[in-house]
Amino acid sequence: MKNVLLKLDEKFKIESFILLVIFSHTWLGLGRKYLLGLIVLSFIYSFLFKNKRNFILRDKLLIILLIIFTINNVISSLLSVDRLISTLLSLLWFLVVFIPMSYAGFSVNKKNEVFCRWIVPITFIISLIFVLYLIASFSINLFKYGFTSEVFKRYSFYTLGKATTPDYLVMIGGIGYGFIIQNKGEKYRWFGFLYLLFCFFGIVLVYDRGGVMAFFIMILLLLSFDYKRLIIFMVLAGFFIIASLVFEPLEKIRYLYQYINLKKYGERLFTHTQLAAFNGAWGMIKDHWLMGVGTNNFSKFVKQYGTGKGYSYAHNFILQFWAENGFFGMIFGLSIIGLVIYRWIKSWRLYKYKNIALGVGASFIGMLVGNLTNSTIWIMTIALPFWLLAGVLSAIYFIVKEETGNFEHTVVV
Repeated sequence: MKNVLLKLDEKFKIESFILLVIFSHTWLGLGRKYLLGLIVLSFIYSFLFKNKRNFILRDKLLIILLIIFTINNVISSLLSVDRLISTLLSLLWFLVVFIPMSYAGFSVNKKNEVFCRWIVPITFIISLIFVLYLIASFSINLFKYGFTSEVFKRYSFYTLGKATTPDYLVMIGGIGYGFIIQNKGEKYRWFGFLYLLFCFFGIVLVYDRGGVMAFFIMILLLLSFDYKRLIIFMVLAGFFIIASLVFEPLEKIRYLYQYINLKKYGERLFTHTQLAAFNGAWGMIKDHWLMGVGTNNFSKFVKQYGTGKGYSYAHNFILQFWAENGFFGMIFGLSIIGLVIYRWIKSWRLYKYKNIALGVGASFIGMLVGNLTNSTIWIMTIALPFWLLAGVLSAIYFIVKEETGNFEHTVVV
């Protein structure tokens, strides 16, 4: 019997339900490992049907870029110190990127709008509860311990306790804002603005500078079409920046100054994890700039460059691409990401749910900014949210392309 309530295409009903489970769990950082297994098994099942297989393989340009990227990484790995494991992981990364990007399209197509009609609203409700819980937890700690830096450290360690929390807050912040302002009216823009501030406060509590910068850039993108609230946000941000300098006297600037003056402060630099990883990655790039050290070999080489300890990744996705897979690996890896951003820019204004598309794209770029000091998009067990968002943006592009035929002759009013 046809399901009138969900209005799903019968062919994609199973995939839509599975994506609802995956999206709602992965955006909150729950069950990362079993979600990877779930999407792989679902992908294999869908690939058995010809019509679904054709749908999965429709993005020829992405497949070509991924094949070239994978071939480069395999060659780099075959020349590395740990050939077998490194080569197998290079091949596996093809699936880590391709499966979520292609499978996400089952919930975003002309016959099936389950992503915008069900996944986004349900996840928004869950995420709103999550953000309110974070703020409530902080308020309780504030009442117990007073306004000290210990409150922030205690809060971020015991309540959150995972490096990927900034990524999740960036995702639910941008997409939640798009969902709210999809309802036209001034009051909804104010609701969306308040929701952004709540999420931004949550990410400040995480005590993660990269996450704060990622969310800041994302807010600038989202409010670039809303000058009134953009000005209010800039005033508030300026006030809190000044307050942070008062309560934490220039500690963050001191680290930046040490990084700029490597020769004078070289030894102290290595007490800071991210800057030490940057330095180790740059050492690999200078010695292995063309082919890299091979996939998953960062930790095996980083100690050779004076870091004093091993780090599993570079804390910067561009350095990670280049250090492990060489110059061409970096170029092809960035090309895949650049393709997604290009498609978003071309299509989001023309999409039926354009504000949600704006939020998804801003979240995607925000995650990239956050990964300038992190590498969560290059850690296999936690990369799923990023590539799912990439798949949603590409699916939106294909919908708009099918509806308009030619982007160049479409006028946006």
